[in-house]
Amino acid sequence: MLACLADGTKLPPYVVLKRKTVPKEAMPAGIIVRAQEKGWMETELVVDWLKVVWGRRRGGLRKKRNMLILDAFCGHLSDPVKKQVKAMNGDLVIIPGGGGGMTSQLQVLDVVVNKPFKANLPKKSTEWLLSGDHALTPTGEIQKPPVRLLCEWILHAWDALSPKSIIHGFKACCYQMPWGSEDEVLWEEPADVCEE
Repeated sequence: MLACLADGTKLPPYVVLKRKTVPKEAMPAGIIVRAQEKGWMETELVVDWLKVVWGRRRGGLRKKRNMLILDAFCGHLSDPVKKQVKAMNGDLVIIPGGGGGMTSQLQVLDVVVNKPFKANLPKKSTEWLLSGDHALTPTGEIQKPPVRLLCEWILHAWDALSPKSIIHGFKACCYQMPWGSEDEVLWEEPADVCEE
């Protein structure tokens, strides 16, 4: 799960692995790793995310009034999630989903983050594949990369996104924009989505 703030701050990525337990190997700093048997972001993990990521953002520990914007995924709509957000002095805003949903227009990650993030991620895996020297399975297939390496790729792709593009995304989605000013930003394309 990726999350960002209107000032361009990127919160630590929250990765849910499809497995029963989190690997014992040390993970890189700046990423949170959890395990779920089916790899789903269920209610308990959303509550955990609220505590370990959202609650630790700047102003979170002081329980400063906040607004959390999420899509209409059922795990975001559960009573435990609503209760946790309220306990953190937050207002939960749900973007309507479904067939005619609004996430492509109102969710900042859909507007400016997901495309460049997903474009950056395969670059690292391709470099890894082309580097050769891989351990093989008994049937001769290349073994999956270690979880730590996957986490490094995620961090690299996340770090490549510019704070300016995130700020632009919030403005394009009409969050924190004073009415009547900066309206032209709605029709602009962000100039620097990724930093190299």
